[in-house]
Amino acid sequence: MPSITKRTFTHATEYVCWFVKGNNWKFNYDQLKKINPHRTQEGKTKQMRDFLDFIRLPIVQGRERLKGSDGRAKHPTQKPEKLLEVIITASSDKGDIVLDPFFGTGTTGIVASRLVRKWIGIEVNKDYFKIANARLANKKEV
Repeated sequence: MPSITKRTFTHATEYVCWFVKGNNWKFNYDQLKKINPHRTQEGKTKQMRDFLDFIRLPIVQGRERLKGSDGRAKHPTQKPEKLLEVIITASSDKGDIVLDPFFGTGTTGIVASRLVRKWIGIEVNKDYFKIANARLANKKEV
Protein backbone atom coordinates (compact mmCIF):
# COMPACT_ATOMS: atom_id res chain seq x y z
CA MET A 1 0.00 0.00 0.00
CA PRO A 2 1.36 3.48 -0.78
CA SER A 3 2.44 5.70 2.06
CA ILE A 4 0.47 8.83 2.85
CA THR A 5 2.98 10.84 0.77
CA LYS A 6 2.14 8.62 -2.23
CA ARG A 7 5.84 8.41 -3.11
CA THR A 8 6.79 5.06 -1.53
CA PHE A 9 5.25 1.89 -0.15
CA THR A 10 4.45 1.73 3.53
CA HIS A 11 6.74 -0.33 5.72
CA ALA A 12 4.21 -2.86 6.95
CA THR A 13 4.18 -6.62 7.23
CA GLU A 14 1.68 -8.94 8.83
CA TYR A 15 2.46 -12.55 9.61
CA VAL A 16 0.10 -15.49 9.70
CA CYS A 17 1.17 -18.08 12.25
CA TRP A 18 -0.03 -21.63 11.77
CA PHE A 19 0.10 -23.94 14.76
CA VAL A 20 -1.16 -27.46 15.33
CA LYS A 21 -1.53 -29.60 18.41
CA GLY A 22 0.56 -32.75 18.11
CA ASN A 23 2.05 -34.19 14.93
CA ASN A 24 -1.16 -34.40 12.90
CA TRP A 25 -0.70 -31.24 10.85
CA LYS A 26 -2.22 -31.08 7.41
CA PHE A 27 -1.73 -29.25 4.21
CA ASN A 28 -4.66 -29.88 1.89
CA TYR A 29 -2.88 -29.41 -1.40
CA ASP A 30 -5.65 -31.00 -3.47
CA GLN A 31 -8.26 -28.76 -1.85
CA LEU A 32 -6.16 -25.68 -2.65
CA LYS A 33 -5.90 -26.80 -6.26
CA LYS A 34 -9.71 -26.83 -6.39
CA ILE A 35 -9.99 -23.18 -5.31
CA ASN A 36 -7.23 -22.10 -7.71
CA PRO A 37 -9.11 -20.39 -10.56
CA HIS A 38 -6.36 -21.28 -13.07
CA ARG A 39 -6.98 -24.47 -15.06
CA THR A 40 -5.17 -26.51 -17.67
CA GLN A 41 -6.27 -26.25 -21.30
CA GLU A 42 -8.46 -29.31 -20.66
CA GLY A 43 -10.11 -27.58 -17.69
CA LYS A 44 -8.41 -29.69 -15.02
CA THR A 45 -6.88 -28.32 -11.83
CA LYS A 46 -3.31 -27.10 -12.12
CA GLN A 47 -0.31 -27.61 -9.91
CA MET A 48 0.17 -24.78 -7.47
CA ARG A 49 3.20 -23.15 -9.10
CA ASP A 50 1.02 -20.11 -9.71
CA PHE A 51 -0.25 -19.97 -6.11
CA LEU A 52 0.99 -16.45 -5.46
CA ASP A 53 -0.55 -15.36 -8.75
CA PHE A 54 -4.05 -16.53 -7.84
CA ILE A 55 -3.91 -15.33 -4.26
CA ARG A 56 -3.98 -11.63 -5.09
CA LEU A 57 -5.80 -10.14 -2.16
CA PRO A 58 -6.51 -6.43 -2.13
CA ILE A 59 -7.00 -4.45 1.03
CA VAL A 60 -10.49 -5.10 2.37
CA GLN A 61 -12.82 -2.56 0.82
CA GLY A 62 -16.30 -2.24 -0.63
CA ARG A 63 -19.10 -4.24 1.00
CA GLU A 64 -16.65 -6.50 2.83
CA ARG A 65 -15.10 -3.55 4.74
CA LEU A 66 -16.87 -2.91 8.04
CA LYS A 67 -17.46 0.81 8.49
CA GLY A 68 -18.91 2.90 11.27
CA SER A 69 -21.60 5.53 10.87
CA ASP A 70 -18.83 8.06 10.22
CA GLY A 71 -17.71 6.04 7.17
CA ARG A 72 -14.38 5.07 8.74
CA ALA A 73 -13.13 1.50 9.01
CA LYS A 74 -14.21 -0.21 12.25
CA HIS A 75 -10.93 -2.16 12.44
CA PRO A 76 -7.57 -1.04 11.02
CA THR A 77 -6.40 -4.47 9.85
CA GLN A 78 -9.55 -6.34 8.84
CA LYS A 79 -8.53 -9.40 6.79
CA PRO A 80 -10.10 -10.38 3.46
CA GLU A 81 -12.40 -13.40 3.69
CA LYS A 82 -10.59 -14.95 0.72
CA LEU A 83 -7.31 -14.97 2.68
CA LEU A 84 -8.94 -16.83 5.57
CA GLU A 85 -10.62 -19.21 3.12
CA VAL A 86 -7.23 -20.20 1.70
CA ILE A 87 -5.59 -20.60 5.12
CA ILE A 88 -8.47 -22.58 6.66
CA THR A 89 -8.90 -24.77 3.57
CA ALA A 90 -5.17 -25.53 3.49
CA SER A 91 -4.78 -26.34 7.17
CA SER A 92 -8.00 -28.05 8.29
CA ASP A 93 -10.77 -30.44 7.32
CA LYS A 94 -14.51 -30.19 7.85
CA GLY A 95 -15.29 -30.59 11.54
CA ASP A 96 -11.82 -29.50 12.71
CA ILE A 97 -11.38 -26.69 15.24
CA VAL A 98 -9.84 -23.39 14.13
CA LEU A 99 -8.46 -21.09 16.85
CA ASP A 100 -8.01 -17.37 16.27
CA PRO A 101 -6.46 -15.75 19.36
CA PHE A 102 -6.76 -12.28 17.76
CA PHE A 103 -10.36 -12.53 16.57
CA GLY A 104 -10.89 -8.87 15.74
CA THR A 105 -14.15 -8.43 13.81
CA GLY A 106 -14.78 -12.17 13.51
CA THR A 107 -13.73 -12.87 9.92
CA THR A 108 -12.17 -16.19 10.94
CA GLY A 109 -15.43 -17.34 12.55
CA ILE A 110 -17.48 -16.29 9.52
CA VAL A 111 -15.24 -18.17 7.09
CA ALA A 112 -14.69 -21.20 9.35
CA SER A 113 -18.47 -21.60 9.71
CA ARG A 114 -18.95 -21.34 5.95
CA LEU A 115 -16.29 -24.05 5.49
CA VAL A 116 -17.97 -26.28 8.13
CA ARG A 117 -15.24 -25.92 10.76
CA LYS A 118 -15.70 -25.39 14.46
CA TRP A 119 -13.90 -22.33 15.74
CA ILE A 120 -12.77 -20.53 18.86
CA GLY A 121 -12.20 -16.78 18.78
CA ILE A 122 -10.43 -14.75 21.46
CA GLU A 123 -10.60 -10.96 21.48
CA VAL A 124 -9.64 -8.62 24.33
CA ASN A 125 -10.87 -5.39 22.75
CA LYS A 126 -14.49 -4.96 23.86
CA ASP A 127 -15.44 -2.87 20.81
CA TYR A 128 -14.14 -5.48 18.37
CA PHE A 129 -15.80 -8.23 20.43
CA LYS A 130 -19.16 -6.46 20.04
CA ILE A 131 -18.62 -6.02 16.30
CA ALA A 132 -17.74 -9.72 15.89
CA ASN A 133 -20.77 -10.82 17.92
CA ALA A 134 -23.14 -8.67 15.85
CA ARG A 135 -21.55 -9.85 12.63
CA LEU A 136 -21.77 -13.52 13.59
CA ALA A 137 -25.39 -13.14 14.73
CA ASN A 138 -26.31 -11.87 11.25
CA LYS A 139 -24.80 -14.84 9.40
CA LYS A 140 -27.15 -17.69 8.59
CA GLU A 141 -24.38 -20.29 8.44
CA VAL A 142 -23.32 -19.66 12.04
